[in-house]
Amino acid sequence: MEFFGISGGEFMIILVVAVIVLGPEAITGALRGFRTVVDAAKSFSARVREETTADLHGLSDVDLSALDMRGLDPRQVIREAVHEEMQAWAQQTSALNQKKK
Repeated sequence: MEFFGISGGEFMIILVVAVIVLGPEAITGALRGFRTVVDAAKSFSARVREETTADLHGLSDVDLSALDMRGLDPRQVIREAVHEEMQAWAQQTSALNQKKK
């Protein structure tokens, strides 16, 4: 089993090195700090999950069947913008050419 890409053997090596570097007294404080961080992360995750679930329940009443996503295709939006800009340039250029005549 891996946790954050660290296997069980690698975790044991990290733990042994931490005990050697920090000492047995400091390692308990470090583990308590780690536990505090993990608890805070779990609490944050639970809160986000609850908020997301509540938001999704609010969206269950929304009818999306009439929503047409074809108009939101980024390729089409870019194509239309480029086409409009090219037409504007062509009109401006032709107007300048007619003024010169």
